[in-house]
Amino acid sequence: MSTAAISLAQSLPTSLPVNLDLQDPLVQRIVLAAVALLSLVILLRILGRWREARAAARRRAELHQRFESVRLQQEEIKHFAGQIVATSSTTRIAGYAIVRQVEAVVSDGKPSSIAAVELLKALAAQKGANAVINLQTQQTPAGKWIASGDAVVVKLIGRRGDAPSQ
Repeated sequence: MSTAAISLAQSLPTSLPVNLDLQDPLVQRIVLAAVALLSLVILLRILGRWREARAAARRRAELHQRFESVRLQQEEIKHFAGQIVATSSTTRIAGYAIVRQVEAVVSDGKPSSIAAVELLKALAAQKGANAVINLQTQQTPAGKWIASGDAVVVKLIGRRGDAPSQ
């Protein structure tokens, strides 16, 4: 080390003065700045937590709204599916005469075959059918279930001794 560096190191104070004069304007400014900085940090933390709480409340409200929407969709599916009087995996339904074919219908991927058939029945009812023939279900490689079939309008065939029904 050079002699200039050594003399500079020896000339620097090794400790801070212990007696701080609070009447000194520089000390007052430093204390005021420290208090302001500390207050700012506290305020920013409070605001950050408030924003996080509002964001969490928005997420909960969105989830609740989605849940309610899904629940209403499921109720609507059950309502329409209840309008289907019969289903068959063949081209006929025992005890019913096919009046007309409405349309072929396919349900999208559902987590179970029952849910896929329920959706298929609801789709058929929405198109004006009251029965489904040629009903088939299959599982996709992704594990979802798809149902397909032909939506038809049927009428009950009268039995001997029964009055024909419309």
